[in-house]
Amino acid sequence: MAEPSGNELASAAAKGDLVQLTNLLQKNVNVNAQNGFGRTALQVMKLGNPEIARRLLSRGANPNLKDSTGFAVIHDVARAGFLDTLQTLLEFKADVNIEDAEGNLPLHLAAQEGHAAVVEFLLRRTASRVGHQNKRGATACDLARLYKRTAVLRLLEGARPPPAPQP
Repeated sequence: MAEPSGNELASAAAKGDLVQLTNLLQKNVNVNAQNGFGRTALQVMKLGNPEIARRLLSRGANPNLKDSTGFAVIHDVARAGFLDTLQTLLEFKADVNIEDAEGNLPLHLAAQEGHAAVVEFLLRRTASRVGHQNKRGATACDLARLYKRTAVLRLLEGARPPPAPQP
């Protein structure tokens, strides 16, 4: 029988098939192998399934690998608003301040999409850089304002450092 491939593992992860994924991992498939599209199982996993993430990460999946478009899985998870999966990634040392190709942090993407629970978690429980500007000079707060994400904007405005006192 042939060695299980990155394609098989990625397919199981994308479908959220925990049984097939576990069987493949028990065969010692390379957890960071890329599928035919150059993405790992962690990068294509069903984002709302933190148990899939946990199985892959506990077997050594690298949470900070970027795909060809410059996204790490934490960018996708933050943009989609899956707080439980985000927490799992951070438990396995995903970089909360990793930049995508446009210079956005996960915080930027969550703010842009209006995921208040994710933004609140990133602000209160991590060292996410609130004032970080992407390559266009926009902070997460700027994106929340631009996309009219009022609940997120309130959270971010409360997290900004106070202005320096005037002499």
